Amino acid sequence: SFLTNKSHETDLCQDVNESLATILTKDPSLDVRLLAIRQVCELAHNATNDAISDTAATTPSATTSNTTTPPSRTYTPDISVFSAELLLAVANRVSSKNKIERRDAITGLAQIFHKHYIRKILRHVQDGGDDCDIEVILRVLHEHCSEEQTKNYKFVVEAEEKFGWIPQKVFECVYFSDATDPELRNRIYQIVDDVLLDGGLTATSRAVGLAIILHGLKKKGKENAFKWMCALFSQRSQLQRALGLYLDARVKAKGCEAGSAEAFTADAEAMEKLEVVASLSSPLVGISSSNSDSTADMSSVLKRFHTAKDKHIFRILSTIASPTHSPSARKRAFDELPKRTKGMGAVSVAWTKALARRCSMGAFVNFESIEHCIILAQESFEANDCKVSSLFLTCVKTMIAPFPALAATKESFKNLVEFLEVVRTDVTPEAKKELEEYGIVTLISDILAKSASSMPGKGNGD
Repeated sequence: SFLTNKSHETDLCQDVNESLATILTKDPSLDVRLLAIRQVCELAHNATNDAISDTAATTPSATTSNTTTPPSRTYTPDISVFSAELLLAVANRVSSKNKIERRDAITGLAQIFHKHYIRKILRHVQDGGDDCDIEVILRVLHEHCSEEQTKNYKFVVEAEEKFGWIPQKVFECVYFSDATDPELRNRIYQIVDDVLLDGGLTATSRAVGLAIILHGLKKKGKENAFKWMCALFSQRSQLQRALGLYLDARVKAKGCEAGSAEAFTADAEAMEKLEVVASLSSPLVGISSSNSDSTADMSSVLKRFHTAKDKHIFRILSTIASPTHSPSARKRAFDELPKRTKGMGAVSVAWTKALARRCSMGAFVNFESIEHCIILAQESFEANDCKVSSLFLTCVKTMIAPFPALAATKESFKNLVEFLEVVRTDVTPEAKKELEEYGIVTLISDILAKSASSMPGKGNGD
């Protein structure tokens, strides 16, 4: 309330920041800390860069026609009144022993990061659409990914100190396994897929945002967060492969003669593969005890799922079992699966929704963003900026480690082959030296080799 109504009083706001930070880190009451987390995050997320908005009401009063109501002044806190120390105090609660406190803290911080940091950085790229001028993109990346140049911009340094560390904290939460806190793991998937770089951004903006975030995660001292990010996507990749193998096995079992020994054997093999899917997906969580089937165990849930009569359930899942599926396929899975599995009971619906969430590719990385990273790497090179070109290629190399098929689409693979041909043959001696400095040829070659392994006929499940 104080930060809302008195946001223009800087000194007092500093005192309030310090008091709130103390409450967040030291107050023994869980209820008090949760209230502080939620209010700080909500106020910070809703904050603007315009502290005061005036609404002058000139409507005649009900009692007299020659008087007017005084102008009303609605105070919305400016984001500048929230100190980096206060946000770090919220981050401190991510390591809390209480699961709700952990979940609320990291969710609030991620929403703040998206609105007040990455969206602000990408605003000119977003305005330019998918055909944004490469000079705009180069300028943004040099401001935020060049250590020497960043120091020249005070506002960049301040924003980095206040918000730039939040993705690191998000990915460090992957440390909490399904055995420890499955609901937090589900939330992290949701934050990464839909909050850090949301679907409202253009594919070009998401590619640039991905480059900025990955560059930050590779800085000294943040190596663990980068490793946890890779672990999260590796788990998704394994789940996609396991789901694909199960769906194939199920089709094979359905093709056998009913009641035959071959059918029983094939069905048992399919169930074994479904159990592998379950081991890589979310356990049964978040089901109210009021539900009639809340006592269902995983075995019964999997049996209901496997024997479902609606073929569309499995067709929908097959569309998201590959990392190259479209955002529309993901949306269709989220919309249709809860309806089609409703008859299996609440537990089965919840498990299937979590399976779709963990399996499908979100806005953080998908085939669109990787395709645009490759295009932008080419355009950066053509603009004589090998440093930025290497940033985009590093994004591609990082993400095809778990998802090689992302760079094996017809368009992406063709662009990579053309890019490699250019950098090997059609460059000046000066450009060749810079290519070697940033390892451009090696990056492209490594990407092509990895992605080629997942192309049709190569025997890879991706």
